[in-house]
Amino acid sequence: MEEINRFVILARSGRFTVTDLCEQFGISRKTGYKHLERYAAEGLVGLRPRSHRPHQFAHCTDKAVESLILAERRLHHTWGPKKIQDMLLKKHAIESPPACSTIGEILRRHGLSVRRRRRPGAYRALNDDLTVPLQPNHVWTVDFKGWFPLGNGQRCDPLTVCDRYSHYVLAVRAQPDQQFTRTLRTFRALMRQAGLPEIIRVDHGSPFASIGLGRLSSLSVWWIEQGIEVEFTRPASPQDNGSHERMHRDLKAEATHPPSTNLPAQQRRFERWQYTYNHERPHESLDQQRPVELYQPSTRRLNEYDKPIVYGTDFEVKEVSTSGHVAHEAKNYHVGEAFAHKCVGLRLNGDGQTELHFANVHLGHLAFDAEGGRFKPTAYIAPVRQPRP
Repeated sequence: MEEINRFVILARSGRFTVTDLCEQFGISRKTGYKHLERYAAEGLVGLRPRSHRPHQFAHCTDKAVESLILAERRLHHTWGPKKIQDMLLKKHAIESPPACSTIGEILRRHGLSVRRRRRPGAYRALNDDLTVPLQPNHVWTVDFKGWFPLGNGQRCDPLTVCDRYSHYVLAVRAQPDQQFTRTLRTFRALMRQAGLPEIIRVDHGSPFASIGLGRLSSLSVWWIEQGIEVEFTRPASPQDNGSHERMHRDLKAEATHPPSTNLPAQQRRFERWQYTYNHERPHESLDQQRPVELYQPSTRRLNEYDKPIVYGTDFEVKEVSTSGHVAHEAKNYHVGEAFAHKCVGLRLNGDGQTELHFANVHLGHLAFDAEGGRFKPTAYIAPVRQPRP
């Protein structure tokens, strides 16, 4: 600044020519005349350094569009650039929304996103033995999200049901426990409204499974009575139900922090989240479609009266006692309390073994221990060995 001021003062003194001064100060004549013109127009203030930043940017994101991006992010704080870009296109009717990289940069610039390293995949995404759904209501995935305390200290166990094909969340129920009776009531109400699936996929936790025959519990026995196949994931393998676990992560982040005051308030919050997840949130696995665009209710209706299971003519039908035992040829076999008052079928196979069936599920075969003593059962059921996945 001192050199520029000195150049202008000497040039305006009239004792030197501009050409000589430019040569002496080591600048071009164009630069010298620029300083003189700015001094003449603005005085010494005009000689201050100016930014070389252009006044307009050809590819600058419009301020209104940037405001929409920030508003969508604050409304859905777990959504990334791909989902926000789809919202700009479909919800706000912006024909040429910014690229995902631009949206990500805008979010980082405003402190709404940080770069993080993606963890390498440690597990396979899907077990080869599990059913790949081909249409809505082919496979439902069911699970309890981890419980958490509400504002009044009461326990909340969210029961979630999702259609695997369309990712449509059919139910999120805020329950105070994971007991069979309450869960059964929830499924009766849901299936009256949405119908029945062909397969229900669950893990080995209660009340979906047990340590008894076929891993069946009272709830899974009721599902089989309704004509639904029960499909269990591998023990300690949440990746077998990966899409459901991913949905749980969004549910936890968007609808449980902080928790509501009581169960009714938390249920209303779950229902608002469920509507957003099904009707507004684009899913990358669905080619940015919403689950509601693919899902439709099942045409299979609930068997309200729990009609008895019909077995073939080659079966001997037995009713299981209240204690879970079935009598056959003067011996009692413990089937399990989950089958209490249910009809099971006994059939003699080609190897001379008496097979035990419940509906279309082969539970095992009846066996006899000739050396059974006081502490050994003389009659038991050898369960069917499941092949290792």
